[in-house]
Amino acid sequence: MNQSNLNNSHAHVKLGFIPLIDCAPFVIAKEKGFFFGQGVNVTLSKEASWASIRDKVAFQLLDGAHMLASMPLASTLGVGTVRTAMQTSFTVSHNGNGITVGNGLYERMQGVANTPDELRNAQALKRLIDKELDSIFRFAIVYPYSSHNYQLRDWLAGAGIDPDKDVQIIVVPPTKMVAYLQQGEIDGYCVGEPWNSLAVEQGIGHMLVTGYEIWGNTPEKVLGVNAQWANQNPEIHHSIIRALDKACSWVQNSDNTNELLAILSEPDYLNCTEEQLRFGFSEIKPKGKFDWPMEAYQIFSGVSVNHPSPNYALWIVSQMWRWQQLARPVRLIDTINQVYRQDIYCNALDRQLEPLPAFMNSAEFDEQKWLKSALEGRLKIHPHGIEKGVVF
Repeated sequence: MNQSNLNNSHAHVKLGFIPLIDCAPFVIAKEKGFFFGQGVNVTLSKEASWASIRDKVAFQLLDGAHMLASMPLASTLGVGTVRTAMQTSFTVSHNGNGITVGNGLYERMQGVANTPDELRNAQALKRLIDKELDSIFRFAIVYPYSSHNYQLRDWLAGAGIDPDKDVQIIVVPPTKMVAYLQQGEIDGYCVGEPWNSLAVEQGIGHMLVTGYEIWGNTPEKVLGVNAQWANQNPEIHHSIIRALDKACSWVQNSDNTNELLAILSEPDYLNCTEEQLRFGFSEIKPKGKFDWPMEAYQIFSGVSVNHPSPNYALWIVSQMWRWQQLARPVRLIDTINQVYRQDIYCNALDRQLEPLPAFMNSAEFDEQKWLKSALEGRLKIHPHGIEKGVVF
């Protein structure tokens, strides 16, 4: 059978991605033949923004996509968009975000900081805001319903800065962050790699803190699909999950890093040099100025990584409520069970279905009390990580 006939015998699927380091499992599943080996002929579509990803999956112009872990929840709840039921049954990465500020803001923060820690924990920024009452500091995020937004807000609020009153937060596509910072359109941003390292490497800004330092080890990107498509194509969905599982293991293996960087650097994907991309996959940082913990980098493989996390889903919906993005209370557990499909993950990979965390199964779980605590900022990720849940 020739290659053309082979292609015709495989299911044709179109998946979207944003050019970030954590799109790597999608790219590798395509380039190394993992999708094809599972009977799926995948076309990857490079998209310019998360809004484009959301809308194209909602209207089934894409069958699925590399998505922010919060996006299937936001779409299902109709937050900021037309309500569209979406699902995720596979997490492709944890961590990888950072907060970077431009040289001008960094120098002004240095001028009021008593210690280096005050630069990293936003206390210097708070002092600067209080001192320069007429200044408006503008920070960019990639999407309103994203870990980037919630991590930036957590970081600001921890220093006593009101994210809605004391600074301005705007949305900028990841690929334009560095240019906006260089042009002075923004003073800082929260984004995934490699866009923090690139700003430092080019001498445009200073990375202050990582998402890991704010929240610990947490999911970042997922495979997101339209729920209607998933219900109509269960076997194809399973095949995509199995291919991504293989790809995540391949990406995580450091023996493959050089080949991985060569593939990702291509114009069709991240369109950066291999050395620039290397910053996101190793302890080497631009100009040697930073020493991130390994957990600050993307982690791609492992049952605790790839399994859909109901704890994290609960945390994300709580953040939406905290920052007043939800118009009314929601049925938390019902929403989580609808969107974060552990059963599909386990069926696809022949793994044991784990029960929901005990507190989420309990008849004593008080959703109104939970949401009130979220609104007051009294919910925190467990000190040992999101796997242990969320605590008051």
